[in-house]
Amino acid sequence: MENFRLSWKNLIGHAATVDYLRKSISEEKFPHAVIFSGEEGIGKRFAAEICAAALLCENQTGGEPCGICESCRLVAAKTHPDFYIVEPEETKTTRNIKIGQIREMQAEAALRPINSARRVIIIDGAELMNNAAANCLLKTIEEPPSATIFILLTANRSSLLMTIRSRCINIKFDKIPAELIKNFLTSCGVEESENLSVIADGSLGRALKIKEMGGAELRESALNILEKISRAEFTNEDIFKFGAGISDWSREKFGDFLIYEQKILRDIIFSEFLELKNPDIVSRLEKIKISEQKAALMIEIGAEFNKRLKSNANLRLLAEAYLFKMRNILRCD
Repeated sequence: MENFRLSWKNLIGHAATVDYLRKSISEEKFPHAVIFSGEEGIGKRFAAEICAAALLCENQTGGEPCGICESCRLVAAKTHPDFYIVEPEETKTTRNIKIGQIREMQAEAALRPINSARRVIIIDGAELMNNAAANCLLKTIEEPPSATIFILLTANRSSLLMTIRSRCINIKFDKIPAELIKNFLTSCGVEESENLSVIADGSLGRALKIKEMGGAELRESALNILEKISRAEFTNEDIFKFGAGISDWSREKFGDFLIYEQKILRDIIFSEFLELKNPDIVSRLEKIKISEQKAALMIEIGAEFNKRLKSNANLRLLAEAYLFKMRNILRCD
């Protein structure tokens, strides 16, 4: 998405939300503080950058940035003096936004705009602010600089301070229909676009990440193993072979494998009550004979091992232990 020109035409889905945002910008009624909420990878950041371009554009029309003026080019390059982005800092164990980052932003917000009539500040991953940072931001949102607009992006709005939520207009970004994701991927020449559009569960960003990491193949591996376990055909040799085969996997990839297993098991339990996460493989799911009780236990095991991934445990041993536990659940009467 980063290579796309900042235009509403290039945002996949969210038609009603786009209409509202364009109208707010065009009529000079854009709120001083908004929250863009919704799952990761559905276009919140891209939408926020389009908003910034339009709000700072010298020639915006109907809430659409012109894309050619100096302001638009500077926003696209992320070098506009009146455009500021706060992002989480990453360490080996966590990602968060610290109070120092918010204070730096406040210093910028306190200055008069340089090139434009206003200043736009995006806080990406706002739910990752620690308490000190969140309380520091609250003071600014309570008494915002008159020429500054804040756009907070979050995948978990409920994690934000209630006092911050109450002072911002919430704009919800819904999941993107699978058909739109499929059409986009097909236009980019992606061969497995149909499978990816289903697995992505409404997130274009997730679909692109899955493609990059071989997610379609990873789900197939998770499904194959579950099928064999359910038929009592998964031997010790198979487990050790799988363990040896993931020696070049990242911990994140094995975490994705666990999530695929859990989503398949969830579909087995709730197929009659909830929308399936894997509707394209329903015929295979129907053949997997696992009781609801045992499938629920297997989901719990997956969650347990996902947590253990954060430790320094050997990945191969972790994977083998996981598969032994999964198989043992079905062996127990």
